[in-house]
Amino acid sequence: MATEIPFPYRVVRSRKRRTASLSIDMGQVEVRVPALVDNAWVEQWLLSKSDWVLPRLAQQREDLADHEIRIEPGAQIFVAGEPRRLKWRRGARSGVVETPDHLEVIISSRVRVAEVDAVHRQLKAWFAERAQSVLPERCEALAEATGLKPAKVVVKDYRRKWGQCSSSGTVSLNWRLVHLAPHLQDYVIIHELCHLKYMNHGREFWGLVHRLDADYDQNRRQLARAYPYLMW
Repeated sequence: MATEIPFPYRVVRSRKRRTASLSIDMGQVEVRVPALVDNAWVEQWLLSKSDWVLPRLAQQREDLADHEIRIEPGAQIFVAGEPRRLKWRRGARSGVVETPDHLEVIISSRVRVAEVDAVHRQLKAWFAERAQSVLPERCEALAEATGLKPAKVVVKDYRRKWGQCSSSGTVSLNWRLVHLAPHLQDYVIIHELCHLKYMNHGREFWGLVHRLDADYDQNRRQLARAYPYLMW
């Protein structure tokens, strides 16, 4: 009797591929194989990787439970690392009100789309606006403190990264950083500022990051667990 694979997975076949690869993203396992590889081989190969897959899959699912943005009454959403409970109601004008305990979205009575869609749109706009008012100012303060001064700071809408530093000296920061605690926001900003001096992830780069952020290794691990914020 064949041993059952202890996790769900998706197989992607390609005529161009010559080797097998395995990835875990958003709590889903995906295996990529050459087009002619049979299912029995895939299953045996996945079984041989179970000890690697299972703990990583469990960690990702835990991270999703902790950080996934859910648009539903009472859902927990973090603002600068602090939890807020989501609620919404109809009102004369659309807006978002933050209290120490809640994020309250007011949906204008003139809005005709589904309430969940309206809340999703208004909440993203509120976070993006908050990022515009907070992140460039913090980046400028850290640039002054470190002596690593970018040519320009912009706030962007990235889905797979927290920030970027261009060869022209522009530091771009993901608006979703405002979900994170301030020390993690600072870590990302310092990381990108260090790229102004080293446009790579070599030893000198990480040495500079370490000098500017003594807790960078811990912060880097915490940031990796917050990846679900990037998905909404």
